[in-house]
Amino acid sequence: MPAAGAVRAEEDPEERKKAATFVERVNKAIDQGVNWLLAKPALFKAGKFDVAHWGLIRADTTYTGEKQTSAGSPAGPTALSVYTLLKCGVPPDHPVIERGFNWLRELHVGTQKWDGRESKGGMWRLYQICDSYELSAIILALTAKYDQHKKTKKSMEDARKGKLKIKDRRDRRWLQTMVADLVDRRSIPGGSPRRGWRYNNPAFKIGRYTWPEGPAPPRGDEDLSSTQLAALALFSAHRFGVRAKTSVWEDIIDFTLAQQQDEGPKHQRHDPVQPDKAPYDRARGFSYMKNSEEKDEARATGAMTACGITNLLMAREVLSQHKKTAKKWLGSSRARRIEEAVNDGLAWLDRKWSPFTNPHDRSSYNTYYLYAVERALDILGQRLIGKNLWYEEGAEELLSRQKPKDVEIQEKKGKRAAKGVYWDTGTTHPPTDVLDTCFALLFLKRATQGLVPRPAAVTGG
Repeated sequence: MPAAGAVRAEEDPEERKKAATFVERVNKAIDQGVNWLLAKPALFKAGKFDVAHWGLIRADTTYTGEKQTSAGSPAGPTALSVYTLLKCGVPPDHPVIERGFNWLRELHVGTQKWDGRESKGGMWRLYQICDSYELSAIILALTAKYDQHKKTKKSMEDARKGKLKIKDRRDRRWLQTMVADLVDRRSIPGGSPRRGWRYNNPAFKIGRYTWPEGPAPPRGDEDLSSTQLAALALFSAHRFGVRAKTSVWEDIIDFTLAQQQDEGPKHQRHDPVQPDKAPYDRARGFSYMKNSEEKDEARATGAMTACGITNLLMAREVLSQHKKTAKKWLGSSRARRIEEAVNDGLAWLDRKWSPFTNPHDRSSYNTYYLYAVERALDILGQRLIGKNLWYEEGAEELLSRQKPKDVEIQEKKGKRAAKGVYWDTGTTHPPTDVLDTCFALLFLKRATQGLVPRPAAVTGG
């Protein structure tokens, strides 16, 4: 059965033609966006390694505008770019992908030259991943290397049982180490335990010099955005049998639920068959940090609401399938709270629906908002938010904002010229073109489809 509001293309020649044209336009944008992203990185030699690096290594200011004299989060844009390219079908042995992994795994070296500043000292080295954002993004990139296509019934069942394979032993050990490190990032030595993540920079030593953790992030050590990316990374690793404890997933649930609004207006679900008998939910959105003194962080937004839904669905999948928690999970109060929270979150997205602008967020992050919606709705397996065809509407917005650019791509046998497109909406933090393009491509490609078999118990939308 087609989703409500959708015209069966095979019954209407005009609609069939429009659908085919839409698919062609989307695929063309994906192909040309991939070309741009492949051509974007700085390519250079680091010791014996050929490496690729996207984005800023050292900048004059942080993305919030504060003065910055040291490295920010340089591994993040590179890991996100590699992840995006792999999810868009670029093979793992492509030279640009291999160079990206060389930079992420081996050296973390950079040159100030690629930030538009000449370096007197030449190359400098980052000896350790700096924060939980970067660690999560690298886990996503590494797992995508072995799980680009997860559409078949067998692959989905293998993933559910944690039977996907990483054949390279070094890669498997790397994944195990990163998962353990990511879980450890929730804790502060001597401090109170945390249920979620924020920036969580580690302290580390180089010779006799020590770099401390530095000041705590403003207004707290946990936020829903960092926690969502960490949860997505842990879930991706879980599919390969590299698993965090069930208590970590229970903490993710509790922290996520704590970021949802306590109350919300009644909102009737969309039911085209029996519209008058459709049940009501409470439209309750999720916040970045609900108890923050900053209004922008405490208000519910579209991106954070979609992130909250995604966290709850992934955690429920893990706990309902785990042999030690499955029995007590079924029918538990936590399971009922999740179903209610997800349905209420979907009601909020319906009431505030926008096919591009992140609702109630002054800093916008519009392309990220769309990617967050894709994750939540493709995990649910739903084509609609209320009456809205979220993918078709969002894709049209992105297609209208693509920017053409001719590029040269490094291949195994030299460079080739190609047509490229990129996105740069100015609504995310630097490097804006890289992040916008990655989020746009992940949305258009529907990179989350098949990650979780549709949970039948959630009925909202």
